[in-house]
Amino acid sequence: MTFNTAIFYDIENLLKGYSFSQQMVANLSLKEILEAIRQTEQIGHIALQRAYANWSDPRLAIMRGEINELGIDPIQVFGFSRDQKKNAADIQLAIDAIDLAHVRPSLEVFVIVSGDGGFASLAKKLHEYGKIVIGCGYQSATNRTFQAVCDNFVWIADPDEEERQGRGEPAPAGGAALEVTDPRNVRLASSIRRAASLEPDVVFAKAREVLNWYASDPVSRSDLIRTGIYLSVVQEGMRFAIPGFQPIIFGFPKFIEYMQFICAGTPLCIARPPHSQAVLTLRSAVHRGVEVLPDLELRDLHSAESYRSLLATGSPIFRLPPASELQAVAAWIVQYPPKQADLGSMIEETVAGLDGLVSSESAKHALLSLVSAEAFEREPDGVPISEQRLTLRHDLRSLPALLGRLWVSAKTKLMTALGQVDDEILRQVLPNGG
Repeated sequence: MTFNTAIFYDIENLLKGYSFSQQMVANLSLKEILEAIRQTEQIGHIALQRAYANWSDPRLAIMRGEINELGIDPIQVFGFSRDQKKNAADIQLAIDAIDLAHVRPSLEVFVIVSGDGGFASLAKKLHEYGKIVIGCGYQSATNRTFQAVCDNFVWIADPDEEERQGRGEPAPAGGAALEVTDPRNVRLASSIRRAASLEPDVVFAKAREVLNWYASDPVSRSDLIRTGIYLSVVQEGMRFAIPGFQPIIFGFPKFIEYMQFICAGTPLCIARPPHSQAVLTLRSAVHRGVEVLPDLELRDLHSAESYRSLLATGSPIFRLPPASELQAVAAWIVQYPPKQADLGSMIEETVAGLDGLVSSESAKHALLSLVSAEAFEREPDGVPISEQRLTLRHDLRSLPALLGRLWVSAKTKLMTALGQVDDEILRQVLPNGG
């Protein structure tokens, strides 16, 4: 068995600096990032993982449990601060990677989890040593030079973008030139009119119009035949054509699934080339070895899957762990009500107290869902959740009261989005809540 892979996490880049939001904390999952990296099938057994940050910062305590569970070594740096100086983690990460390339010749694959353009030079140097370099970052915040020099690049969901979409906000105003960056979409923006509403029929027709445009535009059609068009490009076009578009409102938690629905019965399809991201392509031009993803039918909004996805999208956020783990965390909080406790310590104490019954990730999601349900008194006001002290409200110090509060908050959010809620289906997501 050969352990040939090293993974380096630039935590400041993942958190987009110092003033990260509750949404960012809730959605950032190193476990999900690691799983996305594994899906490239380009890494072998992992020899080491290192995460670079100022871990003495108490606001990062929320991540300690997860890095321990994943076997990630926390590397202490002191550039993760309130000022705008160059992140010292970049320098330390680069030094460590080059050093390991020399002293550990068995390491063949270097994964850099960051979108920082400064790592382009590191990737080139690692190539000189015969190493494979895989990058990983947010589509909206990755330097294109760094992306280009990597052997593969793994896109991960941007929590800030998920929050904007979840609130139903359109792309920033200011004209098509500011809303689209891909040259194909610049031409698309000058060729079609934007949807006037989010009625399902209007959205469906406009989405099909966008697909037809890609198929008829000479340059785009050539791309569809040769390599396909990355879904990130298609998504940018869709967001221009359909302001405020949210796939989940039509029963699809992921954009790729909505595209599998929109392409059904058309000459276009969604395909996944080996070791690459999914693309939009012509069915007649699918190359050998490329996986064609199945067409999907319109989904029922009133399902446990749709409810869970809607609750996890936008503000307030409810990323609910499995029901048994959610109930275990709630019971622990009632039994040992926190008083002026920070979120990181609460996660660690809950996981330790439940003796492995729940993971750090599940404890984090359960506690943040209770925060969203306003189950805690939070002090001081006006600072990120990771800097606040939490005290369980006195009127919620019984399990029925606490779960009931969560139930009401979750149902209110679903009612706002859907107009009505099926309580029996909601009980599949939040059992014993009502």
